[in-house]
Amino acid sequence: MILGISTTKSAVVIAETKGAGDKFVITAIRPIPFQVRSGDDLAELLQSLITLFDRKSKGAGSVIALLKCSSGRFGSCLEAIKGEAMIELAALQRGLRVVKVAPQSLKKTLGCATDQKWRARAGELFNSDGKRPNWSKGAAGAVAVAFKVAGE
Repeated sequence: MILGISTTKSAVVIAETKGAGDKFVITAIRPIPFQVRSGDDLAELLQSLITLFDRKSKGAGSVIALLKCSSGRFGSCLEAIKGEAMIELAALQRGLRVVKVAPQSLKKTLGCATDQKWRARAGELFNSDGKRPNWSKGAAGAVAVAFKVAGE
């Protein structure tokens, strides 16, 4: 099982997936809402992630595919970066392998057209009918990184 994970300002979005290529399947998309007002908020997020990882990573070979936060002028917000750190800490505590994926690499992986954004392409590939519950920009990122890692 590959858990694709993307962080946003207000949630950690987790896509549970299995298979690769034509057999790639999304089994669930689950957002974990969070706020970063204090250390207690981060501790609560860490505990939620540990609990989830304990439940979902029973099988050998479970991997966390993590969409890396961007830096620079148009980079990720501080909350998303803190969420990413909590994911890495929870995975380390549970002995799970984390594969970090740069957003720039997703255009090629998803087969984007020249001017197409990777999030739009992820929507076409994995939510073409628009009916997938909990689909969002965060879900697009989580699913896309899981798809990339599954194909490697």
